[in-house]
Amino acid sequence: MKKGTNNTNIDKTVAMLVRSLATRNRDIITRRFGLKNGKKETLESIGKNYGITRERVRQIEETTLGSLAKTVATHGEFQKYLSDAKDIIVKNGGVIKETDLFESFTGTSKENAVNAALVFSLALDKDVVKFADNDHFHGFWALSDGHLNKFKDASSNIVAQLSKIGKVIPKEEFQNIADKHISDSKGADLVLTLNKNISSNIFNQVGLASWSEISPKGVRDKAYLVLKKENKPKHFSEIAKLINTYGFDSKKANVQTVHNELIKDIRFVLVGRGMYALNEWGYKPGTVKDVLVDILKSHGKSLTKASLVAKVMDSRMVKENTILLNLQDSKVFAKKDDGSYTLREV
Repeated sequence: MKKGTNNTNIDKTVAMLVRSLATRNRDIITRRFGLKNGKKETLESIGKNYGITRERVRQIEETTLGSLAKTVATHGEFQKYLSDAKDIIVKNGGVIKETDLFESFTGTSKENAVNAALVFSLALDKDVVKFADNDHFHGFWALSDGHLNKFKDASSNIVAQLSKIGKVIPKEEFQNIADKHISDSKGADLVLTLNKNISSNIFNQVGLASWSEISPKGVRDKAYLVLKKENKPKHFSEIAKLINTYGFDSKKANVQTVHNELIKDIRFVLVGRGMYALNEWGYKPGTVKDVLVDILKSHGKSLTKASLVAKVMDSRMVKENTILLNLQDSKVFAKKDDGSYTLREV
């Protein structure tokens, strides 16, 4: 049996309940909850239709719901549906995203008359509360005000902790953090599902949704994530290929575009012919000659040819001959009698 299909007659039960209402009250309730087609209407649009204020529509809605709540308290069939919905919320840890509740209860998360009837039914319960979708949370239902506030507080504390950490963490580590704030085993998943400020990337890492490593905005961010995942320098064509292979989104990365973006971004360092690394790995931008100069400056003494070649090879993917050719620049480097090299004094 498809999940939720045993509850798809809830709209018929609700229709019978509202049928006893006065015509205007029934129409207002039906339109406010979208009981006919799942599409809710605003207080303002209904008010204009009846030539009354938004506040008056709200009062009629509130009074009617209060009256119906008393009626359904002893309505066996209605209470069965309500009990089924509450059981779903309980099994989900006391809070649940509205679309997930729809999916579990009726078998579909789409807006329709059946899901509208479920929302209407929950609105008649004295304990269950809805938290409307806003900038920080997706719309969700909670078993009580206590469940709602406890989840919101825990979620806010987790956001603060992630902000303090300041970097993405493995999902396992996030699970440990969530467990300290939410006792239910589904706590981590609930936070990821409901809190818009926290998200995970395709590499199963968790962080703030605003971070580029979680929500890469373009080719540069995707290239950064790919290199960080691979943990070694890659040719720009290979980086483009990996971006497409990992499948961040439906957009396909163009090889030349990737190359152009790598050149512009200081996070990337050219370390060989078309080969790029991350500067956070210790690579510094510049030519082979620049690298040789930096090495000699940092050591403050002459170094043998073999030593210089080895050190350059640590930070550049170039042939030995390329390094030796650069060492022959007598305006920059001086070869001592013992064969070692130093910087020429200006």
